[in-house]
Amino acid sequence: MLKKILAVIVIAIVGCFTACVGVDPDGRGYTVAVPMSMINSTLAEQFPVEEKRTLGTVSISDPNVLGQEGSDKLGIGTSFKFSNFLIPTGIGGNLQLSSAVRFDPQTQNLYLANPMVKELTFHDFSLSKYLTEDIKRSLGLIIAETVAKKPIYNIKKAGIGSGFVKGIDIRNGQVFLTFGL
Repeated sequence: MLKKILAVIVIAIVGCFTACVGVDPDGRGYTVAVPMSMINSTLAEQFPVEEKRTLGTVSISDPNVLGQEGSDKLGIGTSFKFSNFLIPTGIGGNLQLSSAVRFDPQTQNLYLANPMVKELTFHDFSLSKYLTEDIKRSLGLIIAETVAKKPIYNIKKAGIGSGFVKGIDIRNGQVFLTFGL
């Protein structure tokens, strides 16, 4: 009876381990999927953020990272509020980004890499029509730059050693860390 219980426990542990760990398709080593919930909780700890620039103040809040099925990019959505001397009460909106991921071995953090603005929308169209295309483009770039500076995941904090990191990939909308010798 004890042997059967021990066998079931061993099979359960092996099943959990193999469900979380796979082999890298390029043969570099073993891969571990980073849960989106961990990425989003890491980002949530660092926002809201306020950026003061010459064109005005941008308050960025509620970033959310989503995997894009069938894509090698992540989708990022965030809310913002822009104000300046012409719009003192501000105008709010949403921004959609698409981004790759990079790894910084010094800090052991993952960051968004080269986020691209996909869509910028404003909640109040009556005010947004007074914003020039240059201001809208600059606003999108400021938000993308600010979000890209913030780490989305820390390997050391997650209890994974970074000394053997061989690659960071996004496959089918999921972030994978590859470890090897």
